[in-house]
Amino acid sequence: MNNTRSGICHSSRCAPLILLLATLALPLAAGCSANKANVCDLQYCDDISGVSHYRGYGSTIEYPCLDFPTPYSVSVSDEPRSLARRVDDEPRDFTLQEAIQTALANNEVIESGGSGAKASLRGAGGVSTVYDPGIQQSGVLFGRGRGVEAALADFDTTFNTSMLWGRSRTSNVGAGRETGVFTSGLSKRFASGSTLSLDHNWYYLTPSPATSGPWPSAYSGNIGASYRHPLLAASGVEFTRIAGPVNRAFGPITGVSQGVLIARISADITLADFEAAVRNATLDVEYAYWDMYLAYRNYDTSVAAHRSAFTTWRKSQDRFEVGLGDPEEELQSRDQLYQTKSSVETSLNSLYKAEIEVRRLVGLPMNDGTVLRPIDEPAVAEFIPDWRGSLTEGLTHRVELRRQKWAIKSLQLQLKAARSLVKPRLDFVTSYDVNGVGDSLITQSGGGSGFGSLTHDHLESWTMGLEMSVPLGFRLARSQVRNLELQLTRDIAILASQERNIAHDIATAIQDVTSGYAAAQSNRKRLEAAAKRIPKVRDKVRFGTATVDMLLRAQSSLADAENAYYQQLVAYNKAIAALSLANGTSLDSYGVSLAEGPWCPAAYGDAMLRANARTHAKDAPNLVTEPAEFVSPGPTGAVDLYPARPSFSDMETMLPPLTEDKAAAAAVPGVPSVDDR
Repeated sequence: MNNTRSGICHSSRCAPLILLLATLALPLAAGCSANKANVCDLQYCDDISGVSHYRGYGSTIEYPCLDFPTPYSVSVSDEPRSLARRVDDEPRDFTLQEAIQTALANNEVIESGGSGAKASLRGAGGVSTVYDPGIQQSGVLFGRGRGVEAALADFDTTFNTSMLWGRSRTSNVGAGRETGVFTSGLSKRFASGSTLSLDHNWYYLTPSPATSGPWPSAYSGNIGASYRHPLLAASGVEFTRIAGPVNRAFGPITGVSQGVLIARISADITLADFEAAVRNATLDVEYAYWDMYLAYRNYDTSVAAHRSAFTTWRKSQDRFEVGLGDPEEELQSRDQLYQTKSSVETSLNSLYKAEIEVRRLVGLPMNDGTVLRPIDEPAVAEFIPDWRGSLTEGLTHRVELRRQKWAIKSLQLQLKAARSLVKPRLDFVTSYDVNGVGDSLITQSGGGSGFGSLTHDHLESWTMGLEMSVPLGFRLARSQVRNLELQLTRDIAILASQERNIAHDIATAIQDVTSGYAAAQSNRKRLEAAAKRIPKVRDKVRFGTATVDMLLRAQSSLADAENAYYQQLVAYNKAIAALSLANGTSLDSYGVSLAEGPWCPAAYGDAMLRANARTHAKDAPNLVTEPAEFVSPGPTGAVDLYPARPSFSDMETMLPPLTEDKAAAAAVPGVPSVDDR
């Protein structure tokens, strides 16, 4: 019928037969341990190809089943330019303002440069996105992750209802008793910490077989209300708005940070973090833009130096071939030629990398067939910072200070709420019920209806009194107060440290601005001298009064002077941007303002209704705001946080005209402009 050795089965009776053979072989296997079966001796009816799903490991690298489209800027990108792929793509004039606008428009994830470059590759933690404020507003977790809507949800009216049927037997006589329970209720928490509940309940019960009742079945129910109001601990509107409604089951977990005010402050802290990320991103874009400008300048300088070295080498070679030149001069010229050629290749690769960095920060494809060409020139006019004004602006506008002050305000409110818990829990409680009984629920019968009794029999019940709970020692509440006091003390110390560091940043930035301008002017004069030296040395070489070595040194000195001048000029403009960052006005200087996205149309209608109600309301001078307001209008009013400041291009037009010496410095002979690239 089947071949049990090979495991090939040709009959439906195979499974019982194998079971019988296994039963007969069990005593034999038990009596002979040498012939003990193992896993390899198992036989299966459908075993044709042997074991094919064996895994001798528990962990392996696997990939999630996700299918998201590749970003457009990546999918359309061509092969990047490199020294091995030099193509003449179409140049695209690119301004600094356009770069910042493109970065803000294209990037949902805020990209960063410098030491924080490619932060998204290190994971989602620490990466800022445009979704962060919305995530905070819609959060439902305890602590900082809770939004205002989730905090307000604690005061939503809750409806509960249930309907249960059952049967219970307590003896062997009869079929048992049938039961039915219907409950429904509304509960509402108020800002004062009070709780109001409205209940409507019905209970159905058949009489026991062992007893005799007046009716074959009975209905009993009630309609009532209960009210609880805290008098000592956790009482008052201020406590509830800070800590949220008290939940005795989760009190030690939630603490006193679940209220609407704390959620509002958490949203402000998230906005401050987002503003700081946008500010840093715009500064990184400006730095990358000037780095690309400097890369173009270095490349132009390297090309000019290479051309000069090539001309000098060609003349030295011609003189050597006709027997008038020294072979050492020809070799020295060739050495300079290849040195400048290497500099051209290195500077060109640096230019490619600088352009790719700008494209990454602004969200453009790596290569879209165009070459970004910066057309904004760095500022050359002297910028004289005002120490006292910059310090005042920094201590007023820096977003780090605003964020830390929000954190301090949050801890102050939490500490106030925590001190309320170092009191006995004393609640006023009361309830009132209207009861009803009958042998039917609605229709009239021998014993009447339950609803009829509810409305006509005046079966009432009520309670009123006080409930008190006192944890002896208040160790948990006192520990919470002490913890919040320490956190508050720490954050106040951090605020003082931040103010000192901001003052230090402003001082350092002012030093960098002044030193950058002075160094740029010195290098400009050096560049003028090096440019004037070249023709004089070339004439001496032509008349034989100077060697080729002197000419090569002069050419190398000119290239070094030009590189140093533009490096200092770029460093000077970066120092101005760093000063704008230090005094908290960088976003204003870029013309960037933060605003929320559009709401649904109904929300604007509701806002207009409230605005009309406030406009036509009458003042109540005897009313006191409770809790007190803790939001100030801001340093310059609630409409415009940052006052308008002239940009650095506008500052140049406001400065007095250049003197003859400065005008000559602005037009350096022999220096190619950006437009000539």
